[in-house]
Order: sequence, then structure tokens, then C-alpha cells
Amino acid sequence: MLITAHGGAHGTGRNSKLYFSRIPEYECDVLEVDVRKRGNTLYIAHLPALFPKRHLSLEYALEKAKEYGKLINCDMKERGLVGDVIELAKKTGTEDKILFTGWVVSEREAENLPFGRVFFNKLSGIPFKEGNAAKIKERLGDNPRLAGINAGKRFVSDRFLAECAEAGIAVSLYTLSSRADAERYVKLGLYNLTCNNPAAVREVFRGYKEQ
Repeated sequence: MLITAHGGAHGTGRNSKLYFSRIPEYECDVLEVDVRKRGNTLYIAHLPALFPKRHLSLEYALEKAKEYGKLINCDMKERGLVGDVIELAKKTGTEDKILFTGWVVSEREAENLPFGRVFFNKLSGIPFKEGNAAKIKERLGDNPRLAGINAGKRFVSDRFLAECAEAGIAVSLYTLSSRADAERYVKLGLYNLTCNNPAAVREVFRGYKEQ
């Protein structure tokens, strides 16, 4: 199981320098950033920025992921930027670090990726509901770029998550905020947990493995 430090984990603020300065504290495998573009610059921000130069660049985030040996989940906030992220990853030598999520990432974009993996927030015509695991598995097929699904914990049932795990579907679940969340979900065999408190989730996961 992977653990992702949600943007702003440990109260650091989304997409902030403080978030990146405290990476060792998170005990995470993956960093998360929100990706947007203005002009020729990819920047990280949850909402569109009037002055994007005041925000950190995606290049900065990729270099931090490389420095600390972390994967980076690019949560795409605008359509049509996947190719730009791919080119920047080539430039920074972070091809092996890239994951994609986001409601705007299409299956067509994912199918043609040269590297990286996509966890879909949606699949056309297939709701993330009980009874649909087999359809999801079939849709993802054997293309390694179509890695799995990215589901909000408020919108999916534990039974659906268990069905996905049984079908061999990699599920990334967001966003865990409490120890109770961790204790609930670490048992389900999910691929990734995105957390506001990743260090606490890591502690729960260690305890579960030792049982």
C-alpha cells in the first residue's frame, strides 16, 4: 500500500513551500500537487491564479519529488495539460515519478502516455458503485498506463472497495483525515491512501502489518 501526503498535509497549506519543506515528516510514498497552466508555465494551485508567478512551479515540485525519492501525483485541474506534464517530466528526469489523477484526465489521453500512470476519477458510463468492479476491470484492460481508479471516500462504499480489491483493481482513496479513517481503510487492501495526516496513517499501517 502507498501513502500519499495530501496537498497541505500536517497543516502546511496546499501547494506551499512549507508543504515541501516538511516532506521527511510525512513518512509518505507520494506527494500530491494541483496542476494548472498560465502562458508557458505549469504552476501548482488548487484554484486558478490571477498571478501564477506568485505560486510554485510544477518544475519545483518535480525537483523536490526527485530529491526525496517520492512519486508525485499530479492532480490535473485543467484539461489538455497531460502532454505538458510529460514534457516537463522528461526535462527534469522524473519520468519514473509521475502519477495522474483528476476529473479532467481522459481515457484517450491515458492510453497514449509514454510513461506515468493514471488513476481515473471517473470512467465514462461506469459509476463507482457496487456490482461494477468487473466492468471497471475490463475497461482498464492490460494497459499499464490505465493503472486504476481514484475514489473519494465519501462517495464509495466499503463493499465496493472490497469488490475492487478482490477483482485486482488498484484503488487510490482520498482523503483520510483521522486515525479512525486509517483504521477503517488499511484493512481493505487498497493501492493508495491519500491523507491529511500521512505519518499517523503510516503508524496505523505498521501496526496492522504486525498483527
